[in-house]
Amino acid sequence: MTDTTRGRQLLPGQTSRVHVYDLATRTSRPVFASRAVLVEAPNVLDARTLVLNGDGDLWLLRLPEPGSDVVLDESALVRVPMPGVAEINNDHVLDPSGASVVVSARDGELYRVPLPDGGSAERLTDTAAVLPVVRKYYLHGIAPDGSVLAAIVGERTVDGVWTTDVALVDPASGATTFLTRDEHPDDGCAITPDGRTVLFNTERFTPGTAQLAALRLDGGDPVRLTADERVDWFPHLSPDGQHLLYLSYGPGVQGHPADHPVELRLLPGVLVRGARMAVVPETLVALDGGQGTVNVPPWSPDSTWFAYCDYPVE
Repeated sequence: MTDTTRGRQLLPGQTSRVHVYDLATRTSRPVFASRAVLVEAPNVLDARTLVLNGDGDLWLLRLPEPGSDVVLDESALVRVPMPGVAEINNDHVLDPSGASVVVSARDGELYRVPLPDGGSAERLTDTAAVLPVVRKYYLHGIAPDGSVLAAIVGERTVDGVWTTDVALVDPASGATTFLTRDEHPDDGCAITPDGRTVLFNTERFTPGTAQLAALRLDGGDPVRLTADERVDWFPHLSPDGQHLLYLSYGPGVQGHPADHPVELRLLPGVLVRGARMAVVPETLVALDGGQGTVNVPPWSPDSTWFAYCDYPVE
C-alpha cells in the first residue's frame, strides 16, 4: 500500500470485504477480506478480474477459481500506475472496450487510465475553465459506444450555493451538457446498456429522500422508479437489461454515508423501459456499508453475477 494516508481508512476492528453474488442461486461468497486497506466500488473487468479503489489508488484483483472457498487479502491487490493523477475517489467506470478506465480524482477532474498495466493518464475535463464557479466531476457511467460519459457535476457558485446535477461529458472535447440544472440534489447517474436512458437518484420527488429516476436522452421529464419511505441510491441496470440493482438505506438517511445498515435490492429492468407495473423490490443482501458498496457498475458482462463491498465492525 502507500506510505501516506490517502482515501477512506478502516475503523478500529473493521474489515473491508468484497463479495460475489450469483443471481441464479441468490447466494453470495466472500472473495476478499482485509484489516489493512479499505477497498471500494468494484467494477468487473472480465469474468475473473475486478477493478477497485483503495488508499487513493486503483487496484486489480484476480478472483479465485469459481467454486473456490479461498478468500484473498491485500497481498492479492495489484496497483494500476496512474502517472499524473494524485488521488482518486470511488467513482470510476470501465470503458466498454475494457482497454481503459475513467477515474474521478480528488481535484475534481476526470482522467482516462489504460488497463491493465496503467500508464500516463489523459485528463478529460477542465474545471478551471468555469472559474470563479468551483466545479467537480463524479463519474458513474459510460455510453456503450464510449462516446459520452454520464457524470454528476457538483458546482459551488460565488454565493456559496452547492448543486449536484446530471450531465453528459464528451470525452473527446470535454464539453459538458447538463441534463438536469436545478436545486434538486441528483447523484448516482448511469447510462443504460442501450444508450438511450440515464438512470440516477434524485430528491426532486420527495425532498430529503433520494429515489430512483429514469430520464430518456431523446427528451421528456424524469420518471420515478421507486416510491417508498426508504432512501435509494446508485441504480445499475444489468448488461442484458433484465435487472435493476440499487442500494437502499433506511428512512431518514441523508446522502450516501458509510457504515450504515443497507440493503442491495433488485427490480425488473422493464421498469426502466417504461413499463408501468406495481412491483415489490426484492432484497438480495442486507449488510453494513453504503458508501463504497456499489457506487459504480458492478455487474459481470454476462449479467449472471455482480460484486459488492461491505465493512463489518467487530
